Amino acid sequence: MCVPGMRVVGVVMAVTCLGSSQALTLTPPCLLKFDNGSSINLMMVAAAPMDAPRFIDVTAENKLDHSKYSYNPCYSYVYPPDGEAMACSKDVAVCQASKYGYSNVGTQSSATFHYHNETGRWMIIYKNYNGNRLTNVFLQCSNNTVDSLHVWGETEKKSVYNMTLISRCACIDGCGYPILPRGMSLGSFLLLLLLLAIFIYLLVGYVYRRFVIGARGIELFPHLSFWREFPYLVQDGFFFLIKCGQDDLTYERI
Repeated sequence: MCVPGMRVVGVVMAVTCLGSSQALTLTPPCLLKFDNGSSINLMMVAAAPMDAPRFIDVTAENKLDHSKYSYNPCYSYVYPPDGEAMACSKDVAVCQASKYGYSNVGTQSSATFHYHNETGRWMIIYKNYNGNRLTNVFLQCSNNTVDSLHVWGETEKKSVYNMTLISRCACIDGCGYPILPRGMSLGSFLLLLLLLAIFIYLLVGYVYRRFVIGARGIELFPHLSFWREFPYLVQDGFFFLIKCGQDDLTYERI
């Protein structure tokens, strides 16, 4: 053990304990690809840039560290959102909030994957702009569907901060690429697809009628006769549903 006082497995290892293994591929800064095609992909953990950070103001478990930490893999963010602290507004992965203000203690562009031999786990190492502050994010594989971040805080090695990300995405091949952006519901996604389909339909129809048929004016609208009748078709369908199950006496009267 390199740093005493471990309370969360794999949290308080200093960077000097690192093994020699390092990421084979790091694009984006939260994706590790192996030669055999496997990967560790944290994109489903990350919050989108407009919603980031994913973990906000997590209190350090180290009682000697009174700071709070925010973390978002993959994408930078501005925190706090009102831009009060310009130190956490560009290329931010880990932001520290202390009585002295806000500090960027880990940039997205500095992220590197390393393998820790003692714990048998992968970790991401972040540095600040000056390289004099270091944040180690240990990746703990879990079957839980809820991601969590355990922050130890500053270690006995000053300006070295440790935390553990517990997630199924921390497992090798635990997560792939997200189908939907975080925060977007399936209904919203389907609505976007519908709007896109309508746009393509109108565009292709316009081009075809303009340059193939040679239509002009309102005749450029595709399937114009159908759309003119569409409100009446909707009306007929509505009345049909209302009258469903009721006797139609029209034929009997005739």
